[in-house]
Amino acid sequence: MTDPFDPTRLIIARAQAEDRAAADLETERDGRQAARTQRRHLKPTAREVIAALTAGGREAKDARAYAESWYQALLAWEIREVKIPYSFHYDPEPELDFITLGSNARTPTRYLRTPAGEFTEGEVGVCITEMAAAGTVERKLLGKMLEKLRHERANCPGRLLHEDGRWHQHREWVTRYAVAVLTLAVQLRVLEAEAPLHLMQAELAGLNQA
Repeated sequence: MTDPFDPTRLIIARAQAEDRAAADLETERDGRQAARTQRRHLKPTAREVIAALTAGGREAKDARAYAESWYQALLAWEIREVKIPYSFHYDPEPELDFITLGSNARTPTRYLRTPAGEFTEGEVGVCITEMAAAGTVERKLLGKMLEKLRHERANCPGRLLHEDGRWHQHREWVTRYAVAVLTLAVQLRVLEAEAPLHLMQAELAGLNQA
């Protein structure tokens, strides 16, 4: 029969108990550390909040400035004309089977200058007309604003922003102009206009909900 009070067995049992206690303590410490880490992730520090707000403010300011650059380009509507031959036909002489100029008359192709480069005036005009004629009520309104910007510039704001980057008077109206010009830019397949457009749409939505 094994003696339950055998000194060797008592020493072994005590060592095992101490090992289990140490392991439990380590597990508890790991759990507390994991909980603290999770809380830090769920609740950002004041510095992280300030950094996020600052970054968001810079992005919004950059988006406004980009919208202003498009607005000014459309308000100015600066055109560059390039004259190219427009009439081609086959020479009536049967021995000639190559294309020749049928007329020396030349027709101008007009290019509109924008922050993203030049687009033909016709291409821009078609986009504006399509926006004003089809789609949602909001999209039609944006198209009408662009038509006004093109044909009735004297009745449009001279600027969207103050020099310090704040919106000019009638904030909702100028923000909608920003959305209009950036929507046109996206329609012209300007990829860099997509992110600013989303920011301006969000800002306009916030104004409408206020």
